[in-house]
Formats: sequence, structure tokens, C-alpha cells
Amino acid sequence: MKNRIKKALSIRFYIKKLMELKDRPDETAKGLALGVFIGFLPVNGFQVLIAVTIATLTRVSKVAAAIGTHVTNPWTTIPILIIDYYVGCFLIGKKPCFPHVDLSSLQSIISCGKEIIVPMFVGGVFLGAIFSVLSYFGIKKLLEKEVNTIKNYVKKVAK
Repeated sequence: MKNRIKKALSIRFYIKKLMELKDRPDETAKGLALGVFIGFLPVNGFQVLIAVTIATLTRVSKVAAAIGTHVTNPWTTIPILIIDYYVGCFLIGKKPCFPHVDLSSLQSIISCGKEIIVPMFVGGVFLGAIFSVLSYFGIKKLLEKEVNTIKNYVKKVAK
């Protein structure tokens, strides 16, 4: 059981799942990038729902979008929210004055009002944009390489 949980939380597990998708590499890469972008926003608890809804509307891979949101998980959520906040403060020219707040609770974050939420969203959008572009090009290149490898193998076997 412990091995299955460890496996399901590894990066290799998610990359393998992306490689198994039957979608076009571009469609999968766009879905992943969308999920990564949403993953950086401070909307914990709703990330997968938001990503899959937008993926459905934009006709990109819903599974890849859901996987992309896992950039935030139980180990990375709090550090990402803190980095979102400080980057957002820097971008809007606000001095960080991080009050005591439970970052794992959306209710606690909302109660702090726009002092926390605005910088977190600004930082989340900024970092989400950067990492979604990087994930798009990275996974697209990886998937295209895999498709080409399979095509070359099929040609070789057909001869």
C-alpha cells in the first residue's frame, strides 16, 4: 500500500500517465499548461474543477489539465502560496506584511481580505504564466519525441 501511494505521488507516475494519453501532443501539452497555470492560483480545493471546466470549454486534454494542477499538492501548497504572495507584493510594489494566517485554509485566507489575496493572485498569475509556458514546451517536446520514436519503430517493424 505504501509503495502504491509513493508511486502515485511521483513525477514519473504523472509523466507516464501523460504519455499514455491518446490525445495529440499539442492538445495534451495545452491541457497540462492550463493545469499548471491554475495550480499556481490561490484557489485551493477548486483547482481541478476549474482546470477541467476550462479544458472542456477550450477543447484541450482534461486529464492533462487535472494532472497539471498537481503542481500544488500537500507538500507544495504552502510554499507556493507564500512565494505567490511575495512575488505579488514585489510586482505591485507593496511591502510584504504577512500576518499570521493558516494558508491551508481558504476561509482563513479570505478573512485576511485583499491584503493577502490580491498579491497572491498577482503572484500566482505571474508564476503560473511562466511555469505553464515552460511545461507546455517541455511536455510537447517530450511527447513529440515519443510519437516519433513509435513511428520509427512501426516503420522498422513493417519493413
